[in-house]
Amino acid sequence: MTEGSEGEGLGLPVAGIIPFSATDWPGRLTATVFTQGCPWRCVYCHNPSLQDVGTGSHDFAEALALMERRRGLLDGLVISGGEPTVHRSLPAAIRETHRRGFPVGLHTCGYAPARLAALLGDDRTRPDWIGLDVKALPADLPSVVGCTPAVAERSAAALGLVAETAVRTGMEVQVRTTVWPGGVVDRNLGELRELVAAHGFDLVVQQARNVDADGVYRVPA
Repeated sequence: MTEGSEGEGLGLPVAGIIPFSATDWPGRLTATVFTQGCPWRCVYCHNPSLQDVGTGSHDFAEALALMERRRGLLDGLVISGGEPTVHRSLPAAIRETHRRGFPVGLHTCGYAPARLAALLGDDRTRPDWIGLDVKALPADLPSVVGCTPAVAERSAAALGLVAETAVRTGMEVQVRTTVWPGGVVDRNLGELRELVAAHGFDLVVQQARNVDADGVYRVPA
């Protein structure tokens, strides 16, 4: 089966499905799927069980079947993670969801700007809304997510891509970040707000939830 076909989209590795959410796409009632796999290791990661790339315990077809059963009751489907853009089957999944008449929201950290640009450049695969998680200023990103400086520099392009697409197409966008006690993002929050504002967005600030019992936020090795 060729890449981008419907069958590949239905094979998007899904770790979990929430049948109803009022928080994953502001102002919308959605179902939400969580893809399996993320290349980053954020110090405050809320879903560490989703970090390792794998097949997932669900199939994307289950999410589509849920949407069909709740047609007229839900406003759209959110694809979250993990990091959805690590999967080459993501475009086909969005395309098939759109083909069925359902709006799509996408949560991404902008890890793969080239793949994101391909999604945004095609009407069939462009999400109707994006929640862009700007983890930190580019200079601070390696200490927050454990990536290399080169990856941090590359990923910084995602904000501009999303901003340009929003102006060109009217795509809805929320830009957000997460702070934790004593963290570098909190210390440099003013500068990060200015960076986001320069692209035309207000920055939504979330407070990290510690998932470890000792209350320590650990920097990735």
